Amino acid sequence: MNSIDAVPEPDLFAVACPRCAAALAVGDDLVGGLAGCPVCQTTFLVPEPEIPPPPAQPAPTTAAAAADPVWREMAPALADAAAQPLERHRGLEFREPVSTLETEDGTLELRRLSDEEKRLRRGRRNLIMLLVGTTILIVLTLLLGREPNKKPR
Repeated sequence: MNSIDAVPEPDLFAVACPRCAAALAVGDDLVGGLAGCPVCQTTFLVPEPEIPPPPAQPAPTTAAAAADPVWREMAPALADAAAQPLERHRGLEFREPVSTLETEDGTLELRRLSDEEKRLRRGRRNLIMLLVGTTILIVLTLLLGREPNKKPR
C-alpha cells in the first residue's frame, strides 16, 4: 500500500468568495480556517458547509391511494379529464409578470410577449420601415435627379 493511498481525501464543498463571489471548491479540513481566493487574492474564513434539505416525502403508492375513499371517488373524473385534449383559450391564458417596475404613476408589470403579439409587432415594424425607406428614396431621387439650373449669360 502506497503512502498516498493511506491519506484520506477530504470531502469537497463549494464556497463563494465574499469579495468577488467566485465559486471555490474547498475541503472539509479547511472549515474554520483561512482560504485564499485565486481570482481576487482575498483571504477569508471558510464557513461550515450548508446541510442539504431532507428529501421530499415519497408519493403514496397506488395500493395506498386505492384504499383512500376520496381517491376512489375522484379517480373516474380524473381519468376522464386526462383522456380529453387540453383546450387553450387565448383570452384566459395566464402570463406571469417577469418583473415589476415602480413608477410615479404606479406599478408597471413587465412580461414576455406571446407569439401572436411578437408577430403583430414585427408586422408593424416592417410596415413602418418600408414607409420610411420609400420616403427616403423618393426624397433622394427628387434632390439628386434634378438637373442643375443653368443661368443664361
